[in-house]
Amino acid sequence: MSTDPSPGDLSPSQTRLLDAVDGDWIDEQAWQLLQIPSVTMDEGEVCGLFERQLRDLDLQVDVRAVDDDGRNNLYARIQGQGHGPTLMLNGHLDTIPLGDAWPPRQTETQLHGRGATDMKGGMASMLGAAKAILDSDTGLQGDLILTAVVGHEETIARKDGPMALIEDIRKGRVGADRILIVEGRDALWVMSMGSMVFTLHLDSDRGGMHTQYVPFTDNPLRHVGDLIGAIHELQLRLDDTTQHPLAGAERIDLGAVHGGDYFNRTPTRCTLTGTRRWCPGRDAHQVLAELQALAQSFADAGDLRLTVEMEHEREPFETPEGDAAVRAVSAAHARICGDSPEVVGMRIVGDANLYVHGCGVPTFYYGPSNETAHADQEWVDRRRLRDAAAVYALTALDYCGQRE
Repeated sequence: MSTDPSPGDLSPSQTRLLDAVDGDWIDEQAWQLLQIPSVTMDEGEVCGLFERQLRDLDLQVDVRAVDDDGRNNLYARIQGQGHGPTLMLNGHLDTIPLGDAWPPRQTETQLHGRGATDMKGGMASMLGAAKAILDSDTGLQGDLILTAVVGHEETIARKDGPMALIEDIRKGRVGADRILIVEGRDALWVMSMGSMVFTLHLDSDRGGMHTQYVPFTDNPLRHVGDLIGAIHELQLRLDDTTQHPLAGAERIDLGAVHGGDYFNRTPTRCTLTGTRRWCPGRDAHQVLAELQALAQSFADAGDLRLTVEMEHEREPFETPEGDAAVRAVSAAHARICGDSPEVVGMRIVGDANLYVHGCGVPTFYYGPSNETAHADQEWVDRRRLRDAAAVYALTALDYCGQRE
């Protein structure tokens, strides 16, 4: 539960900064964002709004076109004195499809609507932190960069917004020493496993045959069943040998199995599709090779040709708890919320996996909330938006340093 820090706990500059955090203004920015549907590939209108919100703070905005349909990444900078590290606050403007989501509405304590939690609330808190820094005339040593990307949620976009940001960091269009993604709950999310979608194809060169002429021991489905059992045995071994202190055991899961085209014909192709999640220390190609070796023995036993494919692969990331930016967020959270933030890892992947491996910038998450992300009744607590903005502002002051 959030608490107001006592004046004795804060320096004069921190007090001025926190006094400038305007909860009502943050709510209004979030509400404006919620009024505009912004499903992936249809973010043009919300990009225009967020650009205006940045410009209303008298910030110069670098509009980076991602495609020709008005889908833009947006970059803005609060210039520091040049003697400190640069912190980038980052988030995405797109949402999942509306589906059966409740329409936007407000209550005394909450804002409702698609994207309230994931993650227009966090984007509004980012704006609120910038406004507090500017309104309080808090000078920074290093730069504070505000970045918004498109193309995060739906696979059709192929992460085009985050990938464009990675390209821009590599080429020096924008830079950062640390990236803080303003997403997730009010915890330090510093680690995610790697992830891939794998597909195993097992093909029979004999072609389909009437099942009465083929012993069941030779039916490709029997060998596929044995392979599924071996995948289960692999998960049991992973449970015993791959425990990460923040995220638990690695996982292998099956989501789709297809084989055969008629009730009394042997299949010519069987296909298994699933996900594999693994801890830091190995890469996708190593994990895929292990899976191929596992499946090959069952393919050989059934005289089947094995083909292994992977897509949507993301390498794991882990930013140390002792990292300077992580410590800055932890200290800011303690001042605002009155307790130490939980440090968490996840099996799920996000843009941090891309940023760390794509441009080498240590990255982690801290957001207002994620309890209702992707829910039909998606909402965010107004107080959490204010608290998150205060945490981001204090973090910038601590990590970037105060201008002399």
